[in-house]
Amino acid sequence: MRVADKTTQRNYIKYLNKARNDYAETNMKIASGNRFIKLSDDVSAGTRMLNSRVELFKSEKQLSNVQAINSEFKAVEDSMMSMNDVLNEIIGTKLVKAASETVSDTGRVTIASEIKSMKEELIQFANMKFATKYPFGGSTAKVAPFSFDADGRLLYNGVAVDSVQQRTDGTRYYVDENGVEQDIAMDNPLFLDIGLGVRVDGTKFNAVSGFEASFSGLQVLGFGTSDKGYSNNIINILTDIEDVLVNNYDPEKLSELQGHLTDRVDVFRTNVTDIGAKTNFLDTMEERLQNQVDNYKFRIDELVGINDAEEATNQSMNDYILKAVIQMGSQILPVSLWDYLR
Repeated sequence: MRVADKTTQRNYIKYLNKARNDYAETNMKIASGNRFIKLSDDVSAGTRMLNSRVELFKSEKQLSNVQAINSEFKAVEDSMMSMNDVLNEIIGTKLVKAASETVSDTGRVTIASEIKSMKEELIQFANMKFATKYPFGGSTAKVAPFSFDADGRLLYNGVAVDSVQQRTDGTRYYVDENGVEQDIAMDNPLFLDIGLGVRVDGTKFNAVSGFEASFSGLQVLGFGTSDKGYSNNIINILTDIEDVLVNNYDPEKLSELQGHLTDRVDVFRTNVTDIGAKTNFLDTMEERLQNQVDNYKFRIDELVGINDAEEATNQSMNDYILKAVIQMGSQILPVSLWDYLR
């Protein structure tokens, strides 16, 4: 059977274009590191790759949240442990000594002065700053939350801590001069997505599905007053103890205040334990999310990435085929067409 010259030329050009395309495609794969460039090149793998990228983005965001929260929680835990050391010194040493019958009035005044200095140290820890915020000031505090009024009583975000009350839903408030309930500024909890499966019930965020990433200094140091009218705030209790030691020393009242302080410090220590448990949990979540991120990256690389050794072999073969096709063209094509193709 005789094959026409035009058919030979057409077939040759088709093979030449294929060899060139294969060579260029393999070069592109090697240069980009991707097995395919367009989704249409492999719809199945491309779809799975896109889904994996969405999950990777979510996991990376959750990991970033966990790492940021964990750093802040550890700083808060360190601060609260330091506060606990100071409180141990006050209860275990200073107040025991102050209650002793062998201590003179002058000695009690000295102890009161020491307690005042340690109280100021506690406030420094409570007003700690982390990055651009004050963790004990609530959700987004940009200024130190604790200060004193003219009478030396503690204020939290400008509100007297002894006047703060708590509703049945856990939110805290105070009653202003007009008898109207006012929420405490920046005292609402802040929740972040750390991979627990954030949910919204209707239009309301489901707090159980998020992680509370904010602190309240009110919860840590106490607020309101007891049934006997004593402050429930550790700092104000210490102020009352100072007053007893310096003015009109009353052993019975000192004993009551000491017992009340011990109770409030026990609550404080419960908060310290809670923070420690949360940091341990965050450590576990950080490790799990890091593994999750690594797995998604590996899956994407498997779906899209190339095998370097395999593609190098393919490129060597494509190079050989292209050269062979070009060499064959010099023998089967007219000189004028061959010169054009070259």
